[in-house]
Amino acid sequence: MNEIAWRKVASSVQEGNQCLVFVHARNDTVRTAQDFLRMMREEGKDFSAKDECETWDIEAKKVAGSRNAEMKELFLSGLGMHHAGMLRADRLLMERNFEKGLVKILVSTSTLAWGVNLPAHTVVIKGTQIYDSKAGGFVEMSMQDVHQCFGRAGRPQYDTSGEGIIITKHEKLAHYLKLLNTGLPIES
Repeated sequence: MNEIAWRKVASSVQEGNQCLVFVHARNDTVRTAQDFLRMMREEGKDFSAKDECETWDIEAKKVAGSRNAEMKELFLSGLGMHHAGMLRADRLLMERNFEKGLVKILVSTSTLAWGVNLPAHTVVIKGTQIYDSKAGGFVEMSMQDVHQCFGRAGRPQYDTSGEGIIITKHEKLAHYLKLLNTGLPIES
């Protein structure tokens, strides 16, 4: 799944877009972002905004002040991570740097799925199974959660269009296609 997600986000970033990748576990934010960094380096790519932004050095110093070693390494290449286990200051730093365009690809748990407006043109949902403690195992994402994640793509104040990509098991593809193509009633 990481390779498929990487191909999609790398292509989108090369077109000048920013990407938000949703994963379903805190440790998967780090693993996925580090996999992206490895593939980026293997391909000789660099998505750092160092040459695009006058304040990059200032923001890089702020990131360097974090105790989160993974976050510091990822930022230098234009990548970021976001999950509830991070210090609030680090989460806010990632959000601000994504909003400023200094982070091109942000890998996050659902912490950014609800009510957050960020300049993500492309949203990728990597995997559709989430752990449900009540069910005692993994269950498929609800359609409401899928819509919330996809709703982060192409926010009107940042973009005129957006792209949502869902990566799931082949046997679940028809399920999600049906749900995405069938109008659902909106409830408040």
